[in-house]
Amino acid sequence: MQHCEQTLMFTDIVGYSRLMGRNESLAVEMLGDYRKILLSHIEAQGGQLVEFVGDAIFARFDTAASAVAAAIAIQQHLLAFNEARDKRLPRLQTRIGLNKGEVMLRDGAVFGDSVNIAARLEPLAVADGICISQSVYDEVRFSLSAPAKRLGAHTLKNIQQKVRVYLIKPAGIGWRDHLHYFLCGLNRKIVAYRYPIAATILALIAAGIYFIPRWLVPGYAANYVEIADFKNLMNEKGDADYFSAGITEAVRSQLADMREVYIVDAKEGIHAPIRLEGSVQKLGDNLRIAYRLFRRKDNVQIAGGKLDGTYQDIFILQDRLVGEIARYLADEFKLQNFRPAPLRLTNDITAYDFYLKGLDFLEKATTHENVDEAIKSLNTSLVHDSKFPLAYTGLCKAYWKKYEITNSSGWLSSAEKYCLTAVGFDPNLSEAYKALGAIYRDTGRFEKAIEIFIKAGLLNQHDASIKVLLASTYSMSGDKGKSERLFLDALEQDPKNWKSYFGYAFFLTKIGRHSEAIEYYNKTLEFLPENINALNNLAASYVYLNDNEKAVEIFERAAALDPSSYIFANIGTMYYFLKNFEKSALFYNKAHVLEPTNYQWMAFLGDAYKFMPNKKYLADNFFNSVIKYAYEDIDRNKNVATSYLYLARAYAYFNDFSNANQMIQMADNLGGHGLEFYYSGLRVAVLEGDDQKISEYTKYLLETEYSASVLLSDPDFSVLQGKKYEGLFKN
Repeated sequence: MQHCEQTLMFTDIVGYSRLMGRNESLAVEMLGDYRKILLSHIEAQGGQLVEFVGDAIFARFDTAASAVAAAIAIQQHLLAFNEARDKRLPRLQTRIGLNKGEVMLRDGAVFGDSVNIAARLEPLAVADGICISQSVYDEVRFSLSAPAKRLGAHTLKNIQQKVRVYLIKPAGIGWRDHLHYFLCGLNRKIVAYRYPIAATILALIAAGIYFIPRWLVPGYAANYVEIADFKNLMNEKGDADYFSAGITEAVRSQLADMREVYIVDAKEGIHAPIRLEGSVQKLGDNLRIAYRLFRRKDNVQIAGGKLDGTYQDIFILQDRLVGEIARYLADEFKLQNFRPAPLRLTNDITAYDFYLKGLDFLEKATTHENVDEAIKSLNTSLVHDSKFPLAYTGLCKAYWKKYEITNSSGWLSSAEKYCLTAVGFDPNLSEAYKALGAIYRDTGRFEKAIEIFIKAGLLNQHDASIKVLLASTYSMSGDKGKSERLFLDALEQDPKNWKSYFGYAFFLTKIGRHSEAIEYYNKTLEFLPENINALNNLAASYVYLNDNEKAVEIFERAAALDPSSYIFANIGTMYYFLKNFEKSALFYNKAHVLEPTNYQWMAFLGDAYKFMPNKKYLADNFFNSVIKYAYEDIDRNKNVATSYLYLARAYAYFNDFSNANQMIQMADNLGGHGLEFYYSGLRVAVLEGDDQKISEYTKYLLETEYSASVLLSDPDFSVLQGKKYEGLFKN
């Protein structure tokens, strides 16, 4: 293995997947032209091809200068190619990402975080563009022959440090490119704060999609069962511990094999019509497992019982437990009797015990200490049973967490190795395939991820979460058409499964089809009305359609189920835009009570009180508190732009425009001009009466999701309704 510094290039054809769907023969022909053009310039600059990845090319160069020269030559060649091409044919365009850094070379393969950074930079480029990292820019900045634009510091997936990014575009950087990166800045600055309504909503949506495998399960229109964590009666608090949690997971896993029965994890706060509760009691080697199955409505018990045995009989007891519960569920739902497959995890009870301990540490916060303890327990499990596939799967997940913490490629290799070892011992272990597919997906190796998820789906054709993972991976890879077809196929195959409805609704939200998204969020809620994320995302869709009153109604339903500070702040925001400041302050105050040191909520309260008669003193108090707590935040971390932007708003409220503008400049210096930045800049400019800045910031906001109607409904921007600014709102 050789360690050296290289400049890495990733490329991708714009719209290739879409073209493949329309005209496969033309797409293949264009791919041949594309590879011929790229390879000629890569070789001309002394570069080496590492591999073809579908329509993408991965190459390496000894110097940044040669890589940039090749990239510019490629884009110029493609421009000339398209000029000479029949205008009725689609244009052949590419995006290119370049990064310079330390790598490891082994048998023609290239490893290291520098590879991941280069791969992450490529999708940031516009068509005909080249995105380069700071390390590349520093080497070529004085010799560049093409226009360049600073894009600011970006957070790249699985990369610990932010990466400063620059755009090179030989054809010239036009207004559309500037607008594109302005809009992209919104997604990088998404937060659930009041001033940008759209940003508030997107944050909720992002949370929703993240928790798809665990949240938002329907229950009343289909056969849904929630399973609470079994309690350990030997625990002083009666809480679940690693052993009782392991029994709970085994019960969930076996019952999930029942056709037409959908299992819900009760600790996520979702209520299904049928609930299973249980407990575990262990005295020496003696073991008792008790359970109670009941209907939530009127608390009607369906069944209950106790199973006694020794600790060595744990697998037999679990099989008996699941068999009894499955029989009662089949009777309750009028289904064919189901006999679950016996649970044969390992023949060594000690290996099983250490495996459960390892899983317990993996469920805790992702810290070096917890992950190291998980690895220790899982390795001890393998000492007792070296062929225990679930223990290898656990190690795969543990080393992936190490990679997430450190971004060291060594941990990534270990994670992949242990997942592959797991499926080597058990080729039917879908859990290992899902973990491995997630690794490939989150490191940008979409083709491998798709291959693995397809294998997992063949092993467990009734697991809708695998279909959602596969469809989402196609979407991330840019193949929206394939993604949508998979969602629709899943809905047709299993029309009572929440995961497909919610996943498809989120997909529609991401591509801007909000009315259709509303339809599918509502279908999710038909299965389970008490579905927090579906309610939040539904409200989000109504905000996008500028129906604030409907959004208020739905947010209030969500708050009744989950009274969190963010939901209360969102309700306050809706009332604020409806100019009902008393109600707005009421809900902002609820958020503030839950998070008394959150200066965003303080600013929102100050905004509401400043419009209320005889309450200006409260506005003064809250904005003074904003200044105090924002500076405390800066003392902890000087690189968070939000702190400076809230300081700017507070200073502007007190007419201290010198300090307000200084704070705006501090935020500007941190890079990245998202909605947050322009909104705060407009707030300061309006209070200062700076017409030029008002026009400038308003234009930026109107070029985003911030529609004219939403902007004009903001009480802080009533000045924009004057004749002076009419021209800003004309199409």
